Amino acid sequence: MNFRSQHGSRPELIDDHPLDAVGAPEHTVLSAVRTWLRPACESARGSLHWRDILSEAGLRQDGIEHFDLLMRSLMRVSYRPLDMRCRCATELGKDEAVMLQSIALLQKTHSGAALRMLGEWLPAPAVSGVLKLLRWFAIDLLDAGVELDVQARRVTYMH
Repeated sequence: MNFRSQHGSRPELIDDHPLDAVGAPEHTVLSAVRTWLRPACESARGSLHWRDILSEAGLRQDGIEHFDLLMRSLMRVSYRPLDMRCRCATELGKDEAVMLQSIALLQKTHSGAALRMLGEWLPAPAVSGVLKLLRWFAIDLLDAGVELDVQARRVTYMH
């Protein structure tokens, strides 16, 4: 029997990655996302605001506003609660991984791959709007010198 996943030849898709596998740029974005979603985490040290995290990373005010628009949009369009973790979590949520991978793909000008990822995550009518917001944020990150890496996909085949 030769089984191939429908996603096996699509390197833009990601597998589960432990949080310690993400680099500093990814960690900055992840910290902002988690702080935006759950600003009060008693386990996390410090009381940084998500705006402070992005500002310290070098984003200008318009980039910070693009991030806020993106997060508000994601909260509104998702069919289900987002799989994004608390600031103190040690593992990477599936939706967090898709968001990081999409940003990295857009920074590398792989819009088609990012579009496919978002299409598998979000309702079809919302994909183009979220893609536009994600692209703005990806460019804002690049302007601040924050470049995310595209994560390689580990593929397992059954023979």
